[in-house]
Amino acid sequence: MSDPLATLAGFAEVTPGRLDRPFLGLHLESAVAALHDAGMAPDDIDGLLCVGSMMGESVEHTFLSEEIQDSLGLHNLSLQLGVQLGGGSHLAMLGVATRAIQSGQCSAVLCVSAGVFPPIRDVGRSLMTMTCHPDYELPYAPSIPTLYGLIAQSWLDETGQGREVFAEAVAAQQEWAVAHPTAIGAGAGPFTVAQVLEARHIAGPFGYLDCSIPCEGGGAFVLVSPERAAGLRHRPVHVVGIGEGHTHGFLTSMPDLSSTGAVRSGAKAFAEAGFGPADVDLAQLYDAFSSNPLMLIEELGLAERGKAVELYREGATRPGGRLPVNTNGGLLRFGHSGTASGICGVLEAYQQMTGRAAGIQVDRADRAVVHAYGSMLCSHVTVVLEGS
Repeated sequence: MSDPLATLAGFAEVTPGRLDRPFLGLHLESAVAALHDAGMAPDDIDGLLCVGSMMGESVEHTFLSEEIQDSLGLHNLSLQLGVQLGGGSHLAMLGVATRAIQSGQCSAVLCVSAGVFPPIRDVGRSLMTMTCHPDYELPYAPSIPTLYGLIAQSWLDETGQGREVFAEAVAAQQEWAVAHPTAIGAGAGPFTVAQVLEARHIAGPFGYLDCSIPCEGGGAFVLVSPERAAGLRHRPVHVVGIGEGHTHGFLTSMPDLSSTGAVRSGAKAFAEAGFGPADVDLAQLYDAFSSNPLMLIEELGLAERGKAVELYREGATRPGGRLPVNTNGGLLRFGHSGTASGICGVLEAYQQMTGRAAGIQVDRADRAVVHAYGSMLCSHVTVVLEGS
């Protein structure tokens, strides 16, 4: 057993979909439910972290953490902070909370993020303004799929593979989603690789099913010191390793389109955990597009370069396999709630590791790796978890 840095004590998850509920209300609902799940009251919390969404919410929620604090009656805070790294915000938030617990600044931190992913036709221009370099990218009027497509195609060229390898990931994750009661993609039924490849073309190597599903969602979790973990309602799930890797701010500054900061963040997280990629039982990987799982599996050391597809083809990543990946269906099939979606990997890993999976329960879930990133594969954060 690795030395615990901090311990997950409870969670709540917003059912993904088109919810038509107030932005603040989604956060408060999640926070209250996570506290209840942990068996804690507002006065037990001395740290609050949140992620301000960039996806369509108005400026009135600029001071979101203060709104949450007052609404919940959190009067004993030693730490209050908003974190923004796009999809990587939630693991960065977990990292900040963990280090605050390690230092003694806090002993129980509430982390919450919920939000929306409006239709691209409504926010496309503002989304590209946030994502693209104003001089070298934005004037060419790109889209998110076309930019990701450049990265994906570079990786395919580097590994000598075709887009059918991405279809393997989609088909595998749909198998998880079909059995999940709240996954948005569940109703579509199982996919074959051929069906994924036959879907209408979107951009680059991507078809319609290679793209994640925009929705509303998010959730919350409570992180406590190992000392406070005694007597928890659920199995303690410890944070044992955290790593970050930041290589660029915009796509045109990316040193190598076929390699990302996940190499660095994963190595750091596993080094701190004291065990390696071969020792994990499941992986939750941020998959805005179908290329991501394969790239990240290799960069985190779960497979050799160009060999991730073999895990999919042998069934290792599917239900009953030796390395389950994105066990709720991932962003591709569970749902992609904009900047709030990064929290879903943590929540799914925690549910699996406490034996409370809403979908298919993994038989052995003692060690997990969770990875997310922000913007155009820029800000990478890896977290390694271990149950006791």
